[in-house]
Amino acid sequence: MKSPPKQPKASTGPSQHLISRINHLRDLLHNLPESIPLNPSNSTYDFALSPDDIEERGTFGAVSHSLEIGLGQRLDGAIHFQERGYRLEGLISMLKEGVKKMNDVDRTAFESAWLERLIRAAEADGAKHSKRKTLDLGMTGVKEPTSKRRRVIVIDEEEDNKQNSPSVSPLPSASSSSSDSKAPRLTKQLPSNLKQTTLPFTKDTRTEEEKAAARKKEKQEIEARFVDFQEKARVAEEKRKTQEREMGRKRQQKHREKVKAEREAEDNLEDVNAVLMKSAEEVKQVDFALDHHEMAEASRPQFKTWREERNGTQGGAVQGRAERTNWFHQYLWPSIHNAMVKASWSSEGAVKILKRDLPQLYGHIHCGTINRWKEPGERRWSDKTLQNVTRHHAILSSGRTGALAKFPELTEEIKSSLIALRRSGMVVNVPIARSLMLAIIKEKYPQVLSPHFQCTERYVRDFLQSVMSWTPRAGTRAAAHLPDNAEELCERTFMRIAYAMRWYNIPPKLVINGDQMGIYVLPSCSQTFHAKGDRQVDIVGKDEKRASTVFVTSTPCGDILPFQLIWGGRTIKSVPDTDADGMDEAVKFGFDFTYARSESSPKSHFSTLKTMKEYLANIIQPYIKRIIEEDGLEEDQMAILFIDAYPVHTGKDFRALISRDYPNIILFFVPANCTGKFQPADIGLQRPIKHFLKQKLFEWMAETHREKIAQGAEPEDIKVSTSLPVLRNASVRPLVEVYKYLSNDHGRSLIKKAWKNCVAKNYNLSEDCLTSGKTQTDVRNYLKQDKTLRDEIEDRCGVVYGLDDNPTSDPVEVNLDLRIDDNDDGDVPLGEVISATFGESSGTGFQTTEDGTLENAGEGENVWAYDKEGNLYSQTGELPQQEE
Repeated sequence: MKSPPKQPKASTGPSQHLISRINHLRDLLHNLPESIPLNPSNSTYDFALSPDDIEERGTFGAVSHSLEIGLGQRLDGAIHFQERGYRLEGLISMLKEGVKKMNDVDRTAFESAWLERLIRAAEADGAKHSKRKTLDLGMTGVKEPTSKRRRVIVIDEEEDNKQNSPSVSPLPSASSSSSDSKAPRLTKQLPSNLKQTTLPFTKDTRTEEEKAAARKKEKQEIEARFVDFQEKARVAEEKRKTQEREMGRKRQQKHREKVKAEREAEDNLEDVNAVLMKSAEEVKQVDFALDHHEMAEASRPQFKTWREERNGTQGGAVQGRAERTNWFHQYLWPSIHNAMVKASWSSEGAVKILKRDLPQLYGHIHCGTINRWKEPGERRWSDKTLQNVTRHHAILSSGRTGALAKFPELTEEIKSSLIALRRSGMVVNVPIARSLMLAIIKEKYPQVLSPHFQCTERYVRDFLQSVMSWTPRAGTRAAAHLPDNAEELCERTFMRIAYAMRWYNIPPKLVINGDQMGIYVLPSCSQTFHAKGDRQVDIVGKDEKRASTVFVTSTPCGDILPFQLIWGGRTIKSVPDTDADGMDEAVKFGFDFTYARSESSPKSHFSTLKTMKEYLANIIQPYIKRIIEEDGLEEDQMAILFIDAYPVHTGKDFRALISRDYPNIILFFVPANCTGKFQPADIGLQRPIKHFLKQKLFEWMAETHREKIAQGAEPEDIKVSTSLPVLRNASVRPLVEVYKYLSNDHGRSLIKKAWKNCVAKNYNLSEDCLTSGKTQTDVRNYLKQDKTLRDEIEDRCGVVYGLDDNPTSDPVEVNLDLRIDDNDDGDVPLGEVISATFGESSGTGFQTTEDGTLENAGEGENVWAYDKEGNLYSQTGELPQQEE
């Protein structure tokens, strides 16, 4: 009885296709162009899988993390190989080791997410396929030459004695049938001591155990060779590091000798005025520098005459040279303040920065001096220090016009226009003043603008105080403080979301976050520049805000949902007109234009129960249905809506609406007062979106003013339109443009980064963290320890997770009414604002102010950089005199 055939074993390792693709990548990396550096000493490539990383992230996550660290990350997702050599062999070894430990799902994801990208990147960098000679073993599809047909000689043993010559029979071809009746029959049989000639193939007679042992031995030999390779690489790397340390030591020694020689040489020092302007422009090389005494005297020019008159006779006792420098000088103090900000308010770090960047000016400053100016235990200057700065660095009413000093007619024209605008009761803040000033300059004095001077918001602020003698008038409000247990609150919210995603099989595309964003369509608020000392400051329509609310919705996958635009009012007439610029595109994208119809405040533009019903029906539900259709999900697929603890959101009416009409939506709330920590829109979207809209608003105002001036209107007759219908229609096009930006690759990357920066202890809201195996394991352990969350899940079944019908404390309303002047300057590029949003370093042409916003740091925008004739001190070589 025949035994049943054995079933093929399930694959437990990577497929041959995957291994071949990795080998193909290795072949490409071996053939990268010679223009790419070979084994550079400053390499960042160090590809390896650590057991701790694998345990924390999983094999696929560990491989991805190592690739991201080694190859770097770019907004466009492109990969470029920065070197070639033995380190790339380590990359191939890590990939092979990783795919062996992955499951089939991770291998598929790895191939699409990384392997194919690496292959395309190598080909894009110029890698060529190596030309290998393939050896055809004649296994299939090879025809034997007809001129040399092989023949088999068969001898009939029985008739061997009767006939000496054997018969010859041709060897049948592979395509011939075994039952072909036309084939010649053998006339001779082989004798017992002869065998038929066959092809030179031998049968593998080894048992399965012997084969397995051979494979194991071969694997051990390969691993031994790999270990030997790694050891050689490690020795080479240690040798390289030793050489680099030795070379670094020699470079440091050489640098110290050079610095010492420069200090001793009296003819190779820089002019102090050129150093003062070094923050934004080139350093001007001259033949002398101020010593300690000269520096102190230059910072106190008002005492120069007094000191010269003390001649020892009737003028009083002879005075020695000045010893103490006035660090509050208009040029000296800004560099000190910026250094403190860069050093995170460390006096030691600030001194190092100052002595490194400006040694001729700050070579003798001491960290103890700076430390005395700080408020003990806080990251700010003391009140006394600020008073000293104000007394020695006052700009108000100084009359300095900076770059406009050579154009007195232009200055007077701008002054009259701003005064007329303020007398009309219209608010005058920096964006409005800049739009008017630029319109006048571009239309009548275009030669004023240059690469060094663009009339930035920084310059406008100084102009309003220096020339107009106006100071900003603004109210203040207390900011919400982060709770002491914010980490625990956010961690529990993360566990709720992760548990719901697994329990209800919710993909990351259906984890939806929404946030309200207050947007001014006209920078009109309770803040305006006005003459100092006036008790009555009138503002036209200060109680009528020209603003709206934008409901911004996104997912951790980088998707941006259509905007909902909410306007104050009670009828459809309160929304932009159907023929407004950009309205056709907005409707095509799915924007929802609505009005609040608030019962408590008729002019309020914030969310109400009415607008939330429309938000669910017009934004959320269509998106969920589209994802269900595109991904082939069940019709009753669940989704998560993650929003702020705003009173309307946490109200019983809205929660009842979700439970009754949208049972497929699970509602989660950002913990109260934790939006600055765990709300993706607050973390990474609000600041760039508001800056983008502010730039578009400024462009619209400036163009409107320029057109009026071009038509013959006098600058003092120009007024900023406060018509709400006009401003509503003008707001549509900027919103369409910012939506387009968020929908492209750069915008999707920005959204993903915003979710990833929502951190609670060891977790974040990124797609990878929410779906990782480690997270699911941690959720199970968390539920075992946290009885409160466990009981909550069991009682409420996830419909309204984390809600209590009788909360012990009232929810905190999010502060949406932000003043537009609290934002970054409109002339700062969007890329710099995005970098600052995520704590990355900004460009050299921009600086961070005391309130954390960005402004232009160019020399030409600084009114103190010019003398009274409009010449730059860096060009005249004169030391600026301190204002009395």
